[in-house]
Amino acid sequence: MELDEIKKYIAKYNIHTVEVGLADINGVLRGKRLPARHFLKIADTGTAMAKAPFVWDIQCGVYDDTDLANPANGFPDMAVKPDLSTFRKIPWREGSAFVFADVFGEDGNALAASPREVLKKVLKRATNLGVRPLIGSELEFYLLNGDKQPMFQGIQCYSLYKGAELEFVIGEMRTGLENFGIELEAFHIEYGPAQIEVIPEYCDALKMADNTVLIKNAIKEIARKHGLYATFMAKPWAEESGNGYHVHQSLWDLDLKDNLFSIDSELAQNYLAGLVHTSQEFMAFGSPSINSYKRFRENSFAPTKVTWGRDNRMVSTRSLGAGKAYRFEHRIGSADANPYIIIAASIAAGLYGIEHKLLPPDITDENAYLANAKQLPGTLRQSLNYLAESEIAKEYLGEPFVRLFLTLGRHEVELYDIAVTDWERDRYLEMA
Repeated sequence: MELDEIKKYIAKYNIHTVEVGLADINGVLRGKRLPARHFLKIADTGTAMAKAPFVWDIQCGVYDDTDLANPANGFPDMAVKPDLSTFRKIPWREGSAFVFADVFGEDGNALAASPREVLKKVLKRATNLGVRPLIGSELEFYLLNGDKQPMFQGIQCYSLYKGAELEFVIGEMRTGLENFGIELEAFHIEYGPAQIEVIPEYCDALKMADNTVLIKNAIKEIARKHGLYATFMAKPWAEESGNGYHVHQSLWDLDLKDNLFSIDSELAQNYLAGLVHTSQEFMAFGSPSINSYKRFRENSFAPTKVTWGRDNRMVSTRSLGAGKAYRFEHRIGSADANPYIIIAASIAAGLYGIEHKLLPPDITDENAYLANAKQLPGTLRQSLNYLAESEIAKEYLGEPFVRLFLTLGRHEVELYDIAVTDWERDRYLEMA
């Protein structure tokens, strides 16, 4: 909407509060709530926020060794300017609306560290190649009671009966998201106790990233309304299924008339080869936490090796569909990933394959856990070491962003290395 339309919309729906939001480096939605009256004053010029959201960890811990914001430069402000095209009413909170923001530095240029800007950078490269990516997100979460335990026990994947037990809250999530302007394909019970998968409809890459950030926040918010919790933590329980984030992707012409992928097209094969080729060095973008790597175990439906196959759920990259629905599903992401970053990295990988005319390795038709193929990184430390050597990541996502991502990731590893866990106390406290 244009600003004049937004003014009329605010009056029509009695909007008294506008949330101006952005995803921080971890994909957590941050921002400010403004009186609608004040929002209309700053809608063109923006408001100010500290740059800290792009240099802190998931608990808002900040460090000295990032160039963007630190104690030496006083954690300066950035300009937060609403993207008016994303303005929409929040259905489950009367009188409130939401709008995404883009961020700018003192020089007036877009902040390269912003995950939304990183995705825009990759999409510009795609446009220059004459292609437009369409993306699908599939991500899983657990629905927990007030004691943070699953709402039911046991595995009942796809069960409509067990799903009906949760419909009092899942139904509100589903209708709320639809009324929020996010079109959905499905919610369904997944392969863990009260584990659920949400699938928004396939769409433009930037819109999908925006939608996925909003989906995660809305699901958690609506769960709390009912005294429940929703977690997208990658592996909440060692003995249960992990929460994955699979990115479906295809390339279309700029007018979105034709899917340029097909089973035997050279373009599709090049793109697939890029996904496979960069799986090790890009894995940290899709699985960014210590906990992410607890998912990747044999016979877990999460891949452990760099493989691809046709409609094979054991591989790291799956080709599936036909005609306009032909696409690739990259399966190395975890639900704790930042949607902008995992989508940007997936597209960048595919574009690299196209620009360098790569060809994929042999298809994996058998059990991929038994395949003779490279191992995916097994820890965040290993994954960051691969990323540190990646010239592809620096070229396609930007060297300053990659450097920042590595700094924050290594701090996460350092914090984990010095933590004393319940497992250690249970194992050593009495008998050591």
